[in-house]
Amino acid sequence: MVVVPVGHINDAAPQDWSAIQKRARQAVLQRLAQIGIDDLEEHIKFEVSYTPRDWQSRYNLTKGSNLGLGHNLTQMGYLRPRNRHGRYRNLYFVGASTHPGNGVATVLISARLTTERILRDAEEM
Repeated sequence: MVVVPVGHINDAAPQDWSAIQKRARQAVLQRLAQIGIDDLEEHIKFEVSYTPRDWQSRYNLTKGSNLGLGHNLTQMGYLRPRNRHGRYRNLYFVGASTHPGNGVATVLISARLTTERILRDAEEM
């Protein structure tokens, strides 16, 4: 699997996602050829590619951003949404838009923290 970050939907400056997708695919194949994997394309059996429009329509992600909330001062680190709802004590959240943040490593940490919280809360009941 290859992931190529491409940004998000910007209605003020529409992007040609089909063209971006083709350029990104070609860039990946060229880079792999540079490191010795020069016949990959002829061995591809299945290929799936998503654009921000796909993320938006399939998962209702704001602006098609699969990385969750943006990186501004009100959405970083400690200010990110907590992994337990403040009012509904049995409602938990996990993923890129919750604490501690986005990226595979931090999303996995988020999942671990939420799991630990659920288990701790279950012991208290």
